[in-house]
Order: sequence, then structure tokens, then C-alpha cells
Amino acid sequence: MELSGIELYYLVNKISPKVSSGYYVSNISSITKNSILLKLHHPAEPNIMLMVSTRGIWFTNKKYRQIEETQFVKVLSREIERAKISSVSQPGSERIFFLYFVNRANKVRKLIVEIFGKGNIILCDESMEILWILNPIEVRHRTLRTGSEYVLPPKRGEDVLQISLESMKQNASLQPNNTEVIRWLGNCTSLPRKYLEEILLQSEINTKYANLLSDNDIEIIYEKTTEITNKIINEKNHEPSIILDKVGLAVDTSPIPMSKEANVKKVETYMDGIDQVLSNEILTIGRNLKTEKANRKILELEHDLEEQNKAKMQVISKSKSLRNLAHELMKLSYIGIQDMNDNKVNSLLQSNDSKIVHENGLTYLDLFNERVKLESSIPRFSSLLFSRAKELERGAINIDKASEELKSRTERIQNQTQKIREKIQFNMLESKHWYERYRWFVTTDGHLVIGGRDASSNSAVIRKHMAENDIVFHAEIHGSPFFLVKNARNQENGNFVDETAQATVSFSRAWKDGLSSGDAYWVFPNQVKKGAPTGQYLPKGSFVIEGKRNFCKGVELKLSIGLIQIENKRYTIVCGPSNAIRRRSLVFASLLPGDFDPMNLAKKVKSEFVRVISEFESDLADYLKKIDLDEFIRMLPSGQSKIERIERGQSMNDIKEWFI
Repeated sequence: MELSGIELYYLVNKISPKVSSGYYVSNISSITKNSILLKLHHPAEPNIMLMVSTRGIWFTNKKYRQIEETQFVKVLSREIERAKISSVSQPGSERIFFLYFVNRANKVRKLIVEIFGKGNIILCDESMEILWILNPIEVRHRTLRTGSEYVLPPKRGEDVLQISLESMKQNASLQPNNTEVIRWLGNCTSLPRKYLEEILLQSEINTKYANLLSDNDIEIIYEKTTEITNKIINEKNHEPSIILDKVGLAVDTSPIPMSKEANVKKVETYMDGIDQVLSNEILTIGRNLKTEKANRKILELEHDLEEQNKAKMQVISKSKSLRNLAHELMKLSYIGIQDMNDNKVNSLLQSNDSKIVHENGLTYLDLFNERVKLESSIPRFSSLLFSRAKELERGAINIDKASEELKSRTERIQNQTQKIREKIQFNMLESKHWYERYRWFVTTDGHLVIGGRDASSNSAVIRKHMAENDIVFHAEIHGSPFFLVKNARNQENGNFVDETAQATVSFSRAWKDGLSSGDAYWVFPNQVKKGAPTGQYLPKGSFVIEGKRNFCKGVELKLSIGLIQIENKRYTIVCGPSNAIRRRSLVFASLLPGDFDPMNLAKKVKSEFVRVISEFESDLADYLKKIDLDEFIRMLPSGQSKIERIERGQSMNDIKEWFI
């Protein structure tokens, strides 16, 4: 499937307002050399996975593994990682889109993707100077290479979004006599054939050639072109579906119903259809790349097998011919003819396309290029023919053995390639609850607790999620997060007080500073003031606390990270106070401030979790292996840590829908 300009127009206008609302690039990964996946993070909104490819641009709910390495990711990581997306745009209805970034150095970077021809991905600075290009170009109308200025390609046809009735009439009048209507309409609009056919079908115009169209015909075609174009670019008019092939694979998608399409399946949104179809195409490309060498070997073996079969058939044919000739000669012998020079023998030889050959003083019978030394006695010569036929038949058996070995080798390689292809899969991204974008845990007495990760999420926790029945925690330490205990008011004697206090001091700067304990306090929501006093300034993520603070003194800095099941549906990694995590984990690790950086600690924790879980649930261990290391790192406190112990948890699965 190739995206058209107006399909791209819809996607760009759908994606741009979403990603430019405060999202920044938190991770960049290459899928193939022509496709990269951007993980976009927002302090208060769910993460977005944005596929940027020479196939197009779309939101994806798929989880990919890298298929093909590219140096481009290193360049992009240097230039746009942690950069905010300011906009996504498209020149007219061209099959080109631009992503604009503002990086940490406050420099503008422009990622330009061309989705026509071989496709191209180009990174430019604010002046459009090319910093990196996937496929350098040097043709008559433009040169694109590192260091040169990016220029758009020449326009092809009219912009369908700007086309007028007058221009269509003029274009039709200039067409040669044999230009078909569908070709003329394609030149006018640059629409893909499926939409051209739909326009003409709905127009009910039977005229074959463009120069024979009446003004009324052109007006009808223009109206239908405008109508269908508007339906495509306006989501309110969508009735999206995917088109399936014979085995049920999504091979195309359309935002509107198409008259001629069969074997269609409705999808929720056109973006979902795009994700299914183009993700399948990327997957197919990846599988072909990974199995290319093996596929060539299979073709070679299949060719050798075909040649072996041909050789076998030739050998069998020669053997049969030799036996037939030997039988015919023996029949002559039975009626008294014993001499090979007899006229009846010569007639028999001629009728079997055989001939007498003299070479180096010897005489041979040549039958289908198979030579047998000629004897004067018919019985003796017949015996030689039978012997030669048997030798050929033994040769056929050897060919069968060789063919079986070729088949076996082919099957082994086919099985290997099938395993490789099965490994190249995408998994569906799991739909997460709103609280999972923050630090969170559930206390031993069943309260949901959420906390900030940074200044932005601190602000979101208080401004967006604080309610009057909550209790607010903060630490007497610079760089402390805010934590909310949901629906805990009038229950201040619960376990949640000590547990949330421990989480608050442990996720503060005290952990990075290597302290062993700290003080925390809790207040009610009405004591938290979101605005600064007159004449003062509050940094982002900071708030004014008024009134009495209820202190928890000398709280130990200690956390646990564990594997928890949510609603009997899925597993996730959670980090929080030791008692709360131990209660609900299948396996957990107790952590203290130490000397392991988050990356190495995450690797150690993951490998130990897999080891422990393998002892009682091998399928779950396999699932755990697939969890990204980033999920572990994201849960850990900032700074260095050490593992106190790792053990099985109590695995209480009582995280219910009531607090979600």
C-alpha cells in the first residue's frame, strides 16, 4: 500500500495538534533503515508511539524489535532526543511531510520524509541545510546531499486540494484524442487509482476519452472529486475499513467505503487501519531482510533438486530404452538370427534411434548418447545392454539418495527461516491505566498512591489529580516529590502513612545523596496552595503548604521493586515501600542506597527475577524476559542503589477496578 497525498494530509493534520501539545522525544529506535519509531512523552498525558517511515507517518499501538541497524538513529539521538515537537506539516498535498523539533540547545531541527519512489529521510537545521540524508540524490532538477540545501521536488500535476472546475475543463480540452478519462483525471488530481475509479463510478460517466467529455460531464466529475476528497480529509465522514487478502492479512485500508472492494473488515479509525496495513508491510520487509541469505540458498537447493530430477528421468529413460532394445534383440535371437550384421538387426537399431559408431578401432552402439561396445553375437550384446541398463538404474537410486539429502537440507533451512520469520513479530502495546504514568503503588491497606517523577509530573499530580478526600505527602528534603494517597481522609491511622512517608523520602534527593533516613510530613488538600504569594515566584512543580504539618520522623530510605499482576490481566513492574510491594509481588528485590547505577541495577534485578520465577512458572519467566529493561530503569529511584535481597512475594492480587 502506498499512501496518497490526501491520505497523508489527513494523517498530518490528525497527528500535528496531538504531538505538539507538550510532547517531547524520550526514545528513538530504528526498525528498518527506512522506518524509525519515536517514543513521545508528556508529563500529564499517556505516551505516544509515532512511526516515521518512508511508508508514511502514523500512531502505532505495536511494539517492535529492531530489524535492521542504521547510523541515522545515532544522529537523531544527538540532535532531537529530549527535543519538543513544535509541529508536523505537509507542503500542499505532496507526498512529503516535515516534523519540526526544538532540541535541548534550543535549536530547530527539521525531519523531512519523502514517501514517493525509493523514499527518503532527511534531517535539516533551521536554514534547511542537510545534516544527514538516507538516500543522497543528484538529478537534473535537484541535488540532495549532506551540506547542501534541501529543496522540494518539482510539482507533479495540480494540488487536488486547490483544483478548480475551470482548470479541469481546460486540462480536458488539451488532452490528445486517445487519452482515457481515468488517465486524464489522474493527471489532474494525482489521486491513486482506487479513488479515481470510485469518482468515475459515482459520476456515472460512460465517455471513454477525455476530449469527448461535455462541460456537464466535467462538472459532475469535479463535484464527485471534491466530495470524495473532503470525505477523506475529514474524519467526521470516515467509515474506515481494511481490505484483506485470501489468508486474512490486511493489505490495504480506506477511510471511506469503496464500491468495488470485497473482503473488507471495519476498523475503529482510519489510523488503526493504517497501523495494521503498514506495520504488516514493515514486518514483511524485515522478515525478507533477515531471511534473504537463507532464501537464496533455498532457491539454489531447489534448482539443484530440479536438475537431479531431470537427470534421474534421463537415466530412467535411457535404462528403459536399453532394456527394450535388448528384449527386441533377444526376440530376433529366438527366431534364429544370431549375427548383429543381419538386415533385421539393422532395421531394429534404426527404429530405436541408435547408430553404430567407430572410434579408436572399436565399434559401439550409440543409443541416446549412451555407448555400449558392439558384439557380433546378439545374445552376448543383449547381455551387455541389460548390464548397462542395471548400472543406470543403480545410478538412479544414487540420484534418489542425493535428492533426499537435498530435500532434507532444504527443509532444514526452510524450518530455520520459518523460526526467524516467527521471531520477527510486533506485540500490541498494553493499554495502561492513567496512574501508571506517575510513580505509583498500592498500600497494604488498599489505597492507591501516586507521586511525581519530575517537576512537570509533580505539578500534574497536584493540579490534575488532587481531590478533597486525598492526603498529600512531601519530604523535608530539597527535590522531594509530592505523593497523593487517594481517598484516605479520616483514615490517618492506616498503614498507608508509614508506607507513603517511606516512598516520599526514598524517591527524593536523599537517595541520590546516599542518606539512610529522612523526614516526611502529610497535609490535607486544602492546605496546598497552587499559586505563589503576592510578589513571590514558585518554580514549576512547587506549591505552598499552609497550616499544620503532620511529621513522620527518621523514616528509613528503603524501597522494593517487584513484579505485580493487575486485574488478572497483565503483569507490570512497580517500585515502592517494601511492605506494600512485598504484599502484592510474585517476586521482589529490596533496595538501599548503594553503588550500582540504574542501568546495571536494572540488568541485575531483571536477571534475578527471571531466575526466581523460572523455578515455579516458566511461561511467566519467558514473558518477563520480553519486558524492556527501560521499564525497570523507569521505576528505580534516581541515583545509585544496591540490592539487599531478592525473594518471592506474597502475591496478593487485590488491585481492583474501584480505584482506577
